[in-house]
Amino acid sequence: MDKIILMMTFFFGGICIAVIFTAVYQIWIGEYFTIFPGILVLAALITSYLLIPKISVNQGEIRVKNSFVDFPIRFSEVAEITRIEKLRFVIRTFGVGGLFGNFGYFNGNDVWYVTNRRKKVQIKMKSGKVYMLSPENPDEFINYIQTQTDFPGN
Repeated sequence: MDKIILMMTFFFGGICIAVIFTAVYQIWIGEYFTIFPGILVLAALITSYLLIPKISVNQGEIRVKNSFVDFPIRFSEVAEITRIEKLRFVIRTFGVGGLFGNFGYFNGNDVWYVTNRRKKVQIKMKSGKVYMLSPENPDEFINYIQTQTDFPGN
């Protein structure tokens, strides 16, 4: 995680933990009106953590896996792969934006699995779908994929 995502994780994680402890304390003293918010925040915290992806490169494909999804991005279906340093304006359509990273749909139908905003790699598919990933070594990642025989242009 980069510093900004780490700070956001501590900030939002701290708020989540405070809400959970408040709910537990309220239950302990016999007040039950904070049960639902406590459960909701706990579910959001756990779900966000389980969305952290593991990105691997196998023979002819990039594999993106977390607790909810496991899908390949085949080299033969990739139209373009580039490193992205900065984005001007990003709209989160559906997903997590800040707690452990940025996961979900951004800018409409772009699928993001980003845990480090400084190491973003954009993968444009022939179908028009766009993936944004953050591998540990983006330049090595891009070079490896571009040198594979299945990659278009080779």
